[in-house]
Amino acid sequence: MQNKVKLKKYNLTIARLLEIILSMSEEQQAAILRQADEMVKGDRRNFNRKACHLAVDFATSDRTHKGYINNISRQGVFISAKAPVIIGEEVLMVFKVSKDAKSVKLKGEVAHATRWGIGIEFSDKGLKFERMLDNLIHQVK
Repeated sequence: MQNKVKLKKYNLTIARLLEIILSMSEEQQAAILRQADEMVKGDRRNFNRKACHLAVDFATSDRTHKGYINNISRQGVFISAKAPVIIGEEVLMVFKVSKDAKSVKLKGEVAHATRWGIGIEFSDKGLKFERMLDNLIHQVK
């Protein structure tokens, strides 16, 4: 009997959320979606992300794209770009952490894609790569 009460309350919560969301403007819905994504993603991340704004060129198997890295961690980056990508697709990224720095080339795989950009998880692993990445993240301003 207790489970039925919880299930009923849960259904009422979802119904009310849908009612509120449907009454919002498209901009408000997008803002709510971004907040919900961040709430859920925040629980899944294994590494802290460092906010940044770095121009990046990246290539998939069939084309090249331009975008901006919005944040970086030991696990990956989020690139603001409206590039047609496939989840699991390999990506080669080239960027600089400053004007005077050498270009950095990193490989990754598309972990997720939204209308705001693309989450890339780094392919390289190992202690040497992690040390290089820590140094790189430290240089990001």
